[in-house]
Amino acid sequence: MENATDALHMAAAVLIFVLALSISINAFGQARQTSQILVEYNDREMEYTYVEENTDSSGNVLTERIVGIESIMPSIYKAYRENYKIVFKNAETLLGDNDGLYKKRNSKSGEYEPVFQIDLENESLAGEEQKAEFLSIILYGDRKGNFYNISNEFKNLGISLNNEGLYDKIYKSKFKENIGVYYQEEAGVVDDDSDIETSGSDVPEANKTEKRVITYTPI
Repeated sequence: MENATDALHMAAAVLIFVLALSISINAFGQARQTSQILVEYNDREMEYTYVEENTDSSGNVLTERIVGIESIMPSIYKAYRENYKIVFKNAETLLGDNDGLYKKRNSKSGEYEPVFQIDLENESLAGEEQKAEFLSIILYGDRKGNFYNISNEFKNLGISLNNEGLYDKIYKSKFKENIGVYYQEEAGVVDDDSDIETSGSDVPEANKTEKRVITYTPI
C-alpha cells in the first residue's frame, strides 16, 4: 500500500514538474518575442534624425540646424532606403561648378550638366545593387579601383560620375540643414517636349506620395 502511495506521489511530482517546465518555456518564448519586437521598434526609431526645436526672435519655429559630415552621410543613405531627396544649395564652389555630385546628360542638348541633388526617383537605375553602387561612388569616388568599368556602365544611363567623392570635398565643412516635406504629385513637372509645367494636384489626398527633402547650404 505504501509503495502504491509513493508511486502516486512520484507520478504527481513528475506531472507538476512537466507542467512547470512547459509554463516556463512558454513564458521565455513570449519574453523573447516581446524583446525582439522592442529591438526592431528601436531600430526603426534609429532610422530617423530628430531636430531640436529652435525659434527665432519672433517665436517662429525653425526646422534647421548646423551640421557636418557626420550628419550628412546618414541622410544621404536615406535617399537609398527611403523616399528622400537631398539637395545641396549654393554649393557650386565647394562641389565644383562643372562637377556637382554627378553629371547628367541633357535630353535636348546632349551635354552633361552638373547635378547638385540626389533623388533616386529621377534616375533609371536598375535594382538595389546599382543604386547602392551609384551612391557609393558619389560619396567616396574611386576607392575600389574599378571606376573605369563602373563609369561606362552609368554612362549608358546618361550619368557621368566624378572620380573624387563627396566625402573628400566636404568633410571639413559645415552646413545649414533644412528639413521639409511635400507631395510628389503636387510638385510642378516640366514636360521635355512641350516645356509646359504640369501638376498632379488632382490626385486624391489618400493616393499622394509624401516626399521628404533635406537641403544643405554651406556656411
